[in-house]
Amino acid sequence: MTAAPNIVTRLYSQITIVFCAFGFCMISCTPVREAQQTVALADSLLAADNVYSDSSGIAQAVDALAPWQMFIPEDYAKACFYYGRLLRINEQYTDAAQYLLRARRSLTGNHELLGRTYSNLALICRWQGDYPLSYSLYECSAEAFFNAGDTLRYHIAVTNMAYALAEQGDTTGVQTLLAPLDSYPALADMCNETYAEAFMRADNYKLGLHYANRCNGGEPSVMMIKAQCFSLSGQFDSATCYARKVLERSRHPFMRANALYILTQQDSTANLADVRNAAAERARVLNRIADKQGDLTRAVELIRQDINGRSWQWNLLLAGVLCIIVALIAWWQMIRREHKRTIAHIAQQKQQAQEHVSLHQQQDEQLQLQIAERRKMIEQEVSTNLIALQRADDWRKSLGWYNDELFCDITNKQFFMLADKLKARSLNDKEIRLCMLVLMDCFDSKQTAKLLNYAESGVRNFKQHTANKLGTTSRELREHLIRIITGEC
Repeated sequence: MTAAPNIVTRLYSQITIVFCAFGFCMISCTPVREAQQTVALADSLLAADNVYSDSSGIAQAVDALAPWQMFIPEDYAKACFYYGRLLRINEQYTDAAQYLLRARRSLTGNHELLGRTYSNLALICRWQGDYPLSYSLYECSAEAFFNAGDTLRYHIAVTNMAYALAEQGDTTGVQTLLAPLDSYPALADMCNETYAEAFMRADNYKLGLHYANRCNGGEPSVMMIKAQCFSLSGQFDSATCYARKVLERSRHPFMRANALYILTQQDSTANLADVRNAAAERARVLNRIADKQGDLTRAVELIRQDINGRSWQWNLLLAGVLCIIVALIAWWQMIRREHKRTIAHIAQQKQQAQEHVSLHQQQDEQLQLQIAERRKMIEQEVSTNLIALQRADDWRKSLGWYNDELFCDITNKQFFMLADKLKARSLNDKEIRLCMLVLMDCFDSKQTAKLLNYAESGVRNFKQHTANKLGTTSRELREHLIRIITGEC
């Protein structure tokens, strides 16, 4: 009986081993191994804040790892991330969003990688101007970095969340997020830049310049904030100075477009040729932005659909769980109700059985009382007749001993009934006479032997033989005869 399960178990184990060996061999094959080497190189470049710039090489790595993403999900997620990041830098926003979303949907448990992925997706949404979606993605990034235990990047993600609020002019939200980060010197410049952006968007140019001046270094983004604050407050000379610095240090189209716009707004003292050149350059930049705007819009739409799909999937999962819980509760209530009904039915049956047993016990007690009263009456009658028989002279002759029926009738009517019952049990006349003498219980063995014309030792054997025929012993023969008379057996 145990041979079949053992064969199945061994077969399953062998199949598992073969499958694992096959997977290991495929993972160890040349394309996969080369793809993993590419991913490792990209890791080392990322640690040095550099970008893996070989787009064809990282694309080949993604294609090689795609069939094995269930076995090596982290390598596949990294390849998709690096490729998406490179496409984002090359301003191929739709393709970048697709590969970054692949990295997000992978089964990797690398929270730091997920945090970086969400940050890149948020940056695309931020450039497109969808600041609420950008804020949500930065929030996911912060959660991933928190789960990874990377405190610095978690705080940077929180700062980016604040920057998304700053671009909406929400100074209160910015202060709420950045207040706990004041004690981190490494984040001082980012916080000051975020404050400057928020106050500049809120038309508070004085505070915007105040926080921008607190930033160390010459980051183009900070200079752009200063240029905009000076321009919007009417200080065109300072605005022009910082706008030119932005053009010297930044290649970002959006930032260059804003800087060129400031240059076109110079006062009449500016060189007219410079203004015309700035306007022409700004037109070219705006045309480039317009060419990329459709791609950027499609990328943001893909991201929004994926995020909403994710929310819908979670909502569907939650609804499924709730349905299961409700079904389990309903099933439990049905089982509980049925259990109560069964218990009540069992209790009712138990009560009826107890009443039935009690009634039978009462009937048995009444029957036992009736039998006891009848037995007592019969014993009294037998005793009275035996005493009268013992006192009679020449009783054997006068009573007609050899006429059994006459003897039974004279002695007691119950004896006649007993003789009839004994005949029905296949006893002969001598055995019936012996039973009569035993029932009268007034003769010893010697007297009984004389009455039956037997030797004394023969009477004992004869008595035992008769008792065996009635299914009892010679000691209990008289008691058994009384029970036969009373109908107990």
